[in-house]
Amino acid sequence: MLPVLFVFLLSPGLLLCATAQEPNTDTRAPGGGSRLIVLEKSAARAQLFDPTTRTLVATVPVGNGPHEVAVAPNGRTAVVSDYGDQRPGSTLTVIDIPNARVLATIGLSDAETVDGKVKQRTFLRPHGLRFLPDGRHVVVTSEMLRRLLVVDLETQKVVRSLKTAQPTLHMVDLSPDGRTAYGTSIQDGSLGWFAVDGSAETASVLPTGDGAEGLAISPRDGSIWVGNRSANTISVVDAQKRAVTTTLETASFPIRVAFTADGAHALVSCAEAGCVQVFDAATKTLAHTVDLLADNTELSPVPIGICVQPDGAFAWIACQRGEFLAVIDLKTFTVTDRIPGGKGPDGMAFAQWTAAVPSTDK
Repeated sequence: MLPVLFVFLLSPGLLLCATAQEPNTDTRAPGGGSRLIVLEKSAARAQLFDPTTRTLVATVPVGNGPHEVAVAPNGRTAVVSDYGDQRPGSTLTVIDIPNARVLATIGLSDAETVDGKVKQRTFLRPHGLRFLPDGRHVVVTSEMLRRLLVVDLETQKVVRSLKTAQPTLHMVDLSPDGRTAYGTSIQDGSLGWFAVDGSAETASVLPTGDGAEGLAISPRDGSIWVGNRSANTISVVDAQKRAVTTTLETASFPIRVAFTADGAHALVSCAEAGCVQVFDAATKTLAHTVDLLADNTELSPVPIGICVQPDGAFAWIACQRGEFLAVIDLKTFTVTDRIPGGKGPDGMAFAQWTAAVPSTDK
């Protein structure tokens, strides 16, 4: 089993790897660079991979049960949601990606007045994460308190708590302008709309399908694609009309959705089927089914997280059974590599940054 790498924060032919990879001694990349961040849910670490050589170069410790990770627009900072294990988590870990180190651990709490008394409220089970366009704030779901939080990374405080009627608010994504957030609820199979600026007190909610979880916004038309894992469907939602316009049948347990860089295809990881299905985003039809070496037994891989490289060449799939990362060539839609993924690989993100410009101030 491969050691897990931790993520840093801010801003060929099929290869079967039987031995663990050791991180490089020098984990820093202070100039320009790129990293694939893979969270080890069972080891409380973020793994940092060099996506070109496909080798693990560093690991960074995070809180227990890390589930999701988001990268700042400048590619230098990552934030990890410390979901917890049997004991609920309530923190975010901030990572300096080029230098592979933890910058801060942020406790998710704020004060509320109850019966005239001010009490501290802790937001448990943080999960879905996205950076706002300003690179300073993130939105994060709190499953147990039915909240979407806006967190200021500079002050390390929760600056806004947005309510929803949805239990188990799980994944989140943002409209292109960052003004609207969308969140899915597994328990009641719904999609919520949140005004990030707090102009609406409570989210509007639309039923989509049983087990609504995976979530992605089309870069071409802004439609919202929701994976309904218990219904084995994808709901395509018109963001303006706030209505389901198309329902697509999928293989078993569609748990994550991600678009290719050009927006032409939507990738859906079907956990219980051991495959990734590829839908033509324009025609809303199934274009490919990529088998991840599934043999339809209890030993078949369970694909969860999906990360598409910004250059559009490859997609990385985190497989929890077998604990490996499958690499899919997005030209041929075939698996071209398979590398160890650590203990319980789950959330992933891609980071790219440029070298800092030297100051001209004297």
